[in-house]
Amino acid sequence: MDEVDLKILRIMQMDCRTPLEEIAKKIGVSKSTVHYRLKKLENEGIIQGYYAKINPEKMEKEYLTATFVRAKYGPGYHNKIGKKLAQMDGVWAVYYIFGEYDFLVLTRSNSREDYLKKLEEFMGMKEIERTNTQVVAKIIKEDPRLDI
Repeated sequence: MDEVDLKILRIMQMDCRTPLEEIAKKIGVSKSTVHYRLKKLENEGIIQGYYAKINPEKMEKEYLTATFVRAKYGPGYHNKIGKKLAQMDGVWAVYYIFGEYDFLVLTRSNSREDYLKKLEEFMGMKEIERTNTQVVAKIIKEDPRLDI
């Protein structure tokens, strides 16, 4: 990856709908070069997809929680349980972590009651020993873009 790739990635992170001609003009290369580089970045798995940033409040998904999950230890448990957690409705991130807990699960829900249903599902899993949930009071910063 060179500086041209990095410039393309920076522009795409700000607005992935930026026309190829505009990207080419901004970084001083041809439109075909931008097209080729984007395809290469996609094929290499550097660009994994293109998404719309949706306002959670407008979609009534403003109840944000971070749940620490302690699971029963065993061979490959982090993959098995992690996949199971990731498939649950409202779960938008699952991280396998080191420390007192095994996973950090981020959820968005319509309400406290909606989250409690998710929590019951967590606790109903035989592989889960314990959970500890933190409710987000206010989002100070939330930005999935990488600093490149």
